Amino acid sequence: MKGETNLSHEQQAGPSNQGGSAQTGHPKTPSRKSAYLLGAASGVALALFAPLLRPAARNAVKSGIRVGRYAKKVASNVKEEFEDIAAEAQAEVDLEENSENGAGKA
Repeated sequence: MKGETNLSHEQQAGPSNQGGSAQTGHPKTPSRKSAYLLGAASGVALALFAPLLRPAARNAVKSGIRVGRYAKKVASNVKEEFEDIAAEAQAEVDLEENSENGAGKA
């Protein structure tokens, strides 16, 4: 069809909002100023509640240290178990090779 051009979705939809924020169906979208105020308010709230949050944060760090130590022990046990298995397998292979060589010579 001659003369038809493919228009992008934005061109088909008509003029866009030049304000920088897309219309999401909400009657009022938050502006940069309200986002700034929300961030500042959360910072103030965090500063006010920091003494109350400190014990919880300390307990979380302590729990993380305990989990790390437990994981280190488990990994050490697994490593030791695999080393034992590898040593046993190596001994069996050596024994089999020695018995094959001894049986072939006799």
